[in-house]
Amino acid sequence: MARFTLWLCAALIAALAAPTAAAPGGPGAYKITGVAVDVVAANPTAARAAAYAIAERRAWPQLWARITGGTAAGAPGLGDGAIEAMVAGVEIETEQFSLTRYIGRLSIVFDRNRTSGMLGGEGGDAPPLLLLPVFIDGAGVRTVYQAKTPWSAAWLRFRDAASAVDYVIPAANAGDNVVLTAFQARRSDRGLWRTILARFNAADVLTAEIRLVRAWPGGPVSATATARHGPDAVELGRVTLRATTPAGVDAMLDEAVRAVDAIYVRSLANGALKIEKGLTIELAPALADGPEIGNGGLGTAMSLTDANVVTPDAKSWATIEADLLATPGVVGVTISRLALGSVSHIVIRHSDGEASLAYHLDRKGWRLAPDVAGVLLRRRIAGDPVVAPPPTAADFARAEGVGDADAAVAPVKSAPRAPLGPKPGAVPVKPRDPLAPD
Repeated sequence: MARFTLWLCAALIAALAAPTAAAPGGPGAYKITGVAVDVVAANPTAARAAAYAIAERRAWPQLWARITGGTAAGAPGLGDGAIEAMVAGVEIETEQFSLTRYIGRLSIVFDRNRTSGMLGGEGGDAPPLLLLPVFIDGAGVRTVYQAKTPWSAAWLRFRDAASAVDYVIPAANAGDNVVLTAFQARRSDRGLWRTILARFNAADVLTAEIRLVRAWPGGPVSATATARHGPDAVELGRVTLRATTPAGVDAMLDEAVRAVDAIYVRSLANGALKIEKGLTIELAPALADGPEIGNGGLGTAMSLTDANVVTPDAKSWATIEADLLATPGVVGVTISRLALGSVSHIVIRHSDGEASLAYHLDRKGWRLAPDVAGVLLRRRIAGDPVVAPPPTAADFARAEGVGDADAAVAPVKSAPRAPLGPKPGAVPVKPRDPLAPD
């Protein structure tokens, strides 16, 4: 009994003396999970402290290898003080301890900003990439975010892990489920992809696809995970895994996530994963365009026209965007609110005035019509008045009465007009003498 009481007291002391064990991960942190430790010391507190130091020391080479794409053996040797300065916290996965021994599995969370100097800037300049985890169970349907799948859950568990790739994992709300579908993952339509990537502030898209094949109910489960990139879903690599029972599927999927991430990291390092520049929309340069002061008015001002447009589906929006970009004077189109099956809001950037834009759109079969919510871009219908072409410089010259260009440059001076004489039959009026009496 005395020995049990002593062990319980030691356990309570160790629990109270333990540092904060849960450190939140996130965009500002790297997490190395599954670091196993087994330490013997004079007391539980010393054993726990030594275990934390050993776990941090073992996690640093793993972080180096994952971020730089090298090997753990190539990580620079750092002292315990330097490593501890980069650690944001320790998360306890499992632990067991006695009076003199500590056994546990820990997750070490590194601060992203503190590690950037030691990593040589690696991982800090990676562009954000939208992730589409496509899950296929046997011959079933392909699912992304329309339902919770074991594959998307595995990526959520991995989101705080250390990786040189900056994954953008959507919240999977109703709007995301409409846009991010398995069908969209295989579409190469750049126009719609630009809109989707602008919605999530991402530079490109990654499609992580996995297919599960079950040998028989309750039997082994095999999986093939494929790492794809870009609107064309170019394959960068694939891995095959196997779980002996359905109970091991989650662990197998966690391993598949790490394997797919390793493919993306290697592809990013060797240049196979190249960001397609045309997929990003930069609105700031367009808004900054305008005539330069003092250049004699030679600069061309950029005009912006806001409009609402009905977008029943993705195909209809692609057609609308193609028509707009083919309209003379239109420089670009930005969709600020995408609502498939409803009304979307767009911004048309054009080099001419609104009258010229309306005229050229009319020739393309489109009409900018006043609406209760502003301006509605719609198809031209029967009965719409014809949009007249905007006036040109020649029209203004004719309106001023100038016959030709030469007359406008050097107009002919008219001859002086002779003074008018008296009207016929009028009696001349004798001038009055101002000195004569009234």
